[in-house]
Amino acid sequence: MKITVLGSGTSQGVPIIGCTCKTCLSGNPKDKRLRASVHVDVNGTGILIDTSIDFRQQMLRAGITDLDAILFTHHHVDHIFGLDDLRQINQRHRKFVDVFGNKHTLDEIKVTFRYALDEELIRYWAVPLMTFNYLDNKEFEFRGIKIIPIEVFHGRIKIFGYRIGNFAYITDASMIPEPEMKKLEGLDTLILNSLRKAPHPTHFNVEQATEIALRVKAKRVYFTHITHDLNHDETNTELPEGLQLAYDGLEINID
Repeated sequence: MKITVLGSGTSQGVPIIGCTCKTCLSGNPKDKRLRASVHVDVNGTGILIDTSIDFRQQMLRAGITDLDAILFTHHHVDHIFGLDDLRQINQRHRKFVDVFGNKHTLDEIKVTFRYALDEELIRYWAVPLMTFNYLDNKEFEFRGIKIIPIEVFHGRIKIFGYRIGNFAYITDASMIPEPEMKKLEGLDTLILNSLRKAPHPTHFNVEQATEIALRVKAKRVYFTHITHDLNHDETNTELPEGLQLAYDGLEINID
């Protein structure tokens, strides 16, 4: 399994328009953060988690030219608004792409991208072409790959993280129920959201994410969905051993 972090930033990305803080002006490429998304390659099957606003740029930068499935965590703008550029995958490979999510997420995507359901436009391959797969909070298989949804709270709404093999990805969480914590046992790698140092009503901050990470005891933990409040190098020196900030372009291999 190969995991590529396509974006590690929060909804505004980093740098933020007009900001002159140390991180936004940083020359360190690890402080340049597109909106949060990861790509997972499992023996040649390409699985994307979220089509961020920066989807096109991320795919070009990573050299990814095909997708087999998209797992959506939730329907917020920074996690779905790149979906229209799925058309290039559809047209180049002459296929629909399977998309997965809970009912709330997929129903909202159908509203936001309602033109993609127009039968005439579908016939001419002029819209993102998707096969919608509604998920309950239970394990499922895609092409022989076992995927486990992890139901977490993003403020008041229930959203999904996902576990694939010994890798788990959770973003935009503010609380993980105890039954869902059990799904994180025995991980090699966990990518978990950690917005900033200050508390936030709908996202883990550094202190909360660190507490979760130390409980999970994965071999490697990377924090994602990061604001400009967290300078890459400075923050990494403050984190416990085994925990660090993710960055755009990070590649992780799991046997």
